[in-house]
Amino acid sequence: MLVIDPEAYFELNKGKLIILDEIQRVPELFPLLRGVIDRRRRQGFRTGQFLILGSASLDLLKQPSETLAGRIAYKELSGPTVPELPIQTAAEQDKLWLRGGFPDSFLARNDAASLRWRSNFISTYLECDVPQFGPAYPP
Repeated sequence: MLVIDPEAYFELNKGKLIILDEIQRVPELFPLLRGVIDRRRRQGFRTGQFLILGSASLDLLKQPSETLAGRIAYKELSGPTVPELPIQTAAEQDKLWLRGGFPDSFLARNDAASLRWRSNFISTYLECDVPQFGPAYPP
């Protein structure tokens, strides 16, 4: 429903936290969000209406036509820290060093599954996210 009629989805879920992940991939939501947030403010809703997530945070900042200034707070999140991970032995420390700190890679059932996850992540990042950071060039 969000894809078909985002405004109706937002209205249907008014009063609930709506999580929008990878929003930089749907820039047409920015003008809609601005209007929805402004209308809700007039109705008495203040903060905590939307949790907007994006792995390519530079894209969020490059939305020139529809700023959410005064309507948004930025919080950069890091990956899990060592104390948050189930590391108790030297072998688990080695596993963290070899697999990295991404939860899906670190917690994979074996090294092959971890490598597969990291390979897919790198491919997706290079093909989808990195090109958004600069000028587009034909392949």
